[in-house]
Amino acid sequence: MGTKSYFIFFMLCIVPFCAKAQNIDADIKQLLLEVGTLTKEVSILKDSQQEIQVNINELQTIQKSNINRLSEVEEENYNIQKTIDNIKTDCSMLSKSQKRDNEQLTAQIGETKEKIKINQDLLSNRTNIGSILFVIILIIIITIIIVFLKKFNKGTSSINEVRKTQNKLEQAQKSLQEESVKLDNKLLEVVEQQIKVVSVTTNNATSIDHSLALKVADEIVRIELNLSRMDPSIKGYKQLAKAVQRIKDNFQANGYEIVDMLGKPYVVGMKAAVSFVIDENLSRGEQIITKVIKPQINYQQQMIQAAQIEVSQSE
Repeated sequence: MGTKSYFIFFMLCIVPFCAKAQNIDADIKQLLLEVGTLTKEVSILKDSQQEIQVNINELQTIQKSNINRLSEVEEENYNIQKTIDNIKTDCSMLSKSQKRDNEQLTAQIGETKEKIKINQDLLSNRTNIGSILFVIILIIIITIIIVFLKKFNKGTSSINEVRKTQNKLEQAQKSLQEESVKLDNKLLEVVEQQIKVVSVTTNNATSIDHSLALKVADEIVRIELNLSRMDPSIKGYKQLAKAVQRIKDNFQANGYEIVDMLGKPYVVGMKAAVSFVIDENLSRGEQIITKVIKPQINYQQQMIQAAQIEVSQSE
């Protein structure tokens, strides 16, 4: 073969290689472009990964905080449950104590009612005894007057006998008054005990029974009327007057008021049952309350008993 043949052979061999080299260069460039793109994507992925890692760290911090908070909440729930258990125990103890107190209170109210009944019976008996004694002494006075009148009618009485009889009458009247004062003092002793019982019952009871208070008030007014007609020198007079005032103060302390009407001017329209009597010693148009049969009683500034009075007036 000649030189020309070698050249042709060389050219035939190198041409494919050059073409292949050009293709390789194109592939390399393409690969470089893809590598650049992948590099950018990797960089972006790295940034995303960093953000994700930051978010994961934040989530871990939040999770840790939530775990701590959950632990605190569980501890609070435990404390609350413990408090609820303690409250239930206290409520149970309080319920038992309240039940026991109610039983004791019921028993005390029962005993108090029994004492009230006994004292009311005693008060009634005292009043009856006083009335009987008053009638007996009154019969004695009437007997003395009758004897005196018989002697006077027969002309056998003398001035001395009249004086003796008068002294006897005065002595009998004084004895009657002293005995009345003595009975009233004993009566007021019972009344004072009764007021203490009424005070306990009033504080413990839901409804108030005023019957005993009204009865005691009637007795107080009766005693005051008797005192107004007595000589202050009568034995036991001052003691009785002080006892009456003491009971009136106790009444007022317990919310009761006995309205003082005796000797006061009568006002038309008073809430009272009124009976009128003639008194020539009064001035024309003058009206005075001279007798209180039943007093006006107020409780907590509300009237619970209207008065029954006697009014003296001129013709």
